[in-house]
Amino acid sequence: MRAIVDRLRRDPGLAFVLIAVAAVIALYAPTLGRGLVNYEDPWLVADNWIVQQPSWASLHAIFLDTSRATRFVLGAEYLPVRDLSVMLDFALWGDWYPGFHITNLVIYLASIGLWFAVLEGFGLDRKLTGLAILFWALHPSHAESVSWLSQRKDLLGLMFAGLAGLAYVRFRVGRSASWLALAVVATLATVWSKSPFAFAIAALGALELVLPALRVSWRRSLVGLGAIALVGVSAFVPVLAVAFHNAIVSPTAHAPVGFFEMAIGLHGFYLRLAAMTLHNAATYPIIDGPSWIEIAIGAVGLACMSGVLVAPRRLRMSPALRAGAILWLSGWLPVSRLVLPLRIVQVADHYILFPTLGLALALAVGVTAIASKRARYALIIVVAVAASMRTFDAQSNWRDSRTLWERAVASNPTDGNAWSIYSESLMDAGDPQAAMEAVSAGLKRSRAPRLLMRKALLVLQYGKNRSAAEDAMRAAADGGEPRAMTNLALLYFEDRKFDAALQYARRATAIAPSYAHGHRIVGKIALATQHPDEALAAFQSAYSLAPLDLANRYNLALALIELNRRDEARPFLEACLSDPVLVDRARKALGL
Repeated sequence: MRAIVDRLRRDPGLAFVLIAVAAVIALYAPTLGRGLVNYEDPWLVADNWIVQQPSWASLHAIFLDTSRATRFVLGAEYLPVRDLSVMLDFALWGDWYPGFHITNLVIYLASIGLWFAVLEGFGLDRKLTGLAILFWALHPSHAESVSWLSQRKDLLGLMFAGLAGLAYVRFRVGRSASWLALAVVATLATVWSKSPFAFAIAALGALELVLPALRVSWRRSLVGLGAIALVGVSAFVPVLAVAFHNAIVSPTAHAPVGFFEMAIGLHGFYLRLAAMTLHNAATYPIIDGPSWIEIAIGAVGLACMSGVLVAPRRLRMSPALRAGAILWLSGWLPVSRLVLPLRIVQVADHYILFPTLGLALALAVGVTAIASKRARYALIIVVAVAASMRTFDAQSNWRDSRTLWERAVASNPTDGNAWSIYSESLMDAGDPQAAMEAVSAGLKRSRAPRLLMRKALLVLQYGKNRSAAEDAMRAAADGGEPRAMTNLALLYFEDRKFDAALQYARRATAIAPSYAHGHRIVGKIALATQHPDEALAAFQSAYSLAPLDLANRYNLALALIELNRRDEARPFLEACLSDPVLVDRARKALGL
């Protein structure tokens, strides 16, 4: 034991990292007993039939099938490493979701160690680097990535980018070419985990300029950077193709304010979030446009960081401080909307999972510059304790769906979608009265289509005014909510308004072609109104999106029978014999 203490006393950098690891385990221990929340987890994990079936067919779908139906099941993105990791979780843990949270924590801990090794490998002081890692590991904005299963992609991107960086720094100091091979493979895995983390790898080139101390030769470094860049750019091709195809990235991107104003405002917002001046939540008011304070902070922050980078040599600017500015800006750039025109404005804590490493490094530079050892360590303790308290609170946001959205609407009361999901969470928790009150409170601040739909559904379930429910559903449908269109179509179908019903159902699938339930509704109405060809096409679309849902097979069989194709219908009906809900109807259709 004494030997360990003596080692840590001689190596305070390692001591800081070990403290960070222990603190992270303690802070995130409550997440290890949790399950899913109703924010993308059902889509990407619970209902993701591809990753739940480890097989060669699943691997083929994950890596090679870029069709819209398959990509929708996999989150509408091309992130095969993320999907592979979830498939491995199902193989290891089954549907015991606390195990998935264990995986998240292990990946985060691995990332902490890797990025410590990367910064030290570039020649930064070991003690300074360890302190920066301590501040960074405890940052509350990371809680979203660690505590939310759907953000596994962030953790994987962070870990593989760290592995690529470590392998590169080993190669640049003269190690064998096998390190470069590892860097190239890790780069591919980074882009295919979460593509914006490619900018973390791109930061290696900029760090090469400000941290040259351990470089063996420019030629060796350029060879390494060139190989990494070639693989990284190539890996981006399918990612961007799928993103454009599914309108995640669009040249007609929408923002509430001008292009540069939004970018600078986002910079200011993320600086505030990184400075821990905002309570962590799933939504923030900036989605409706930045405040003048955020624009001012963003502009000043950008000017200061640019000044750090271009300061003349005579000012003797700290290389570590320059490295911090590089890490922050390289992480902020992909979420600034300056590089890729994202279809809508999205902000989230997990977007600064990597950039906060840059600010942590800058903070460590400032702390170590304090002359008084007592004052220096007092400040370290204050920052670490404050960050830990904030992180413990931030991870508690994700303990269940109700808590998550209760805090979300408190953070951004004008977010109608958040109010809608909050109401849905209250319903799932068995509190319909609170769900109605949440809808009423939300409608005082927002007329979001999704919230209007939630009101209509509640009125239909618990109220007596069907006309009012229909009016709210129509307003939601006309506002562009595809699920409201299908619900309205069903209401019209019940009222025998078949033309209007089919019109709204078709609109839903035109707007959301990957909406399986929408295709089912089109098929149901088309079949009932003597349009069997359209019904068959709709049921085929629903089946391609959700092939494990036996109801889709049964519907397909009905359409085939209507078209006098009974032999083709038989396999679909036979598959339904194992379903206790469908068995009687399937037997009847089979003539058994």
